[in-house]
Amino acid sequence: MRIIFLKPLQTVILDVVAWVVIHLSIGFASSTIPLKKLDPGKRFFHAYDWEQDGRIYEKLFKVRRWKHLIPNGSALYKNAFSIRRLSDSSPETLRRWLKESVRAEICHWLMIPPGFLFFLWNNVLVGWLMVLYAFLNNLIPIVLQRYNRPRLRKLLAIAERKQYPAVQKEAGLVHAG
Repeated sequence: MRIIFLKPLQTVILDVVAWVVIHLSIGFASSTIPLKKLDPGKRFFHAYDWEQDGRIYEKLFKVRRWKHLIPNGSALYKNAFSIRRLSDSSPETLRRWLKESVRAEICHWLMIPPGFLFFLWNNVLVGWLMVLYAFLNNLIPIVLQRYNRPRLRKLLAIAERKQYPAVQKEAGLVHAG
């Protein structure tokens, strides 16, 4: 319900400033979540059956065609881990990537509800357009995380299987032979 009435130009300026503040503050707050709190093992962060291990996103949205065009928000925050490209395929890096993927998804889910604040100073039509913007603008990165995470889980399983014999040998559990 609109309770703040501004001139049209003031409203547009407030809309732009509000979105910048919302995006930056939620992004910053998300970047401060301790790694130990980010649990890719939670059911919500696993692919649901209907997601077909992320393949549904390729079928519906053709993710591979445009994923490289999505800006990397981590570049805005000090010491942030970039999930744009893997630096290596070690299990440690893949586990960290999964946690950062959870961080990114949480961040983008949190950016949707503030869209409803825009009803406070916009008419109903513009308020709904702002909610739609919030949803569509954040749906793309959410889809990207949900598309990539199952693929990274498979890669992690392969990396752990390759590393496991070496770990056993180093621990003296397997004799060189």
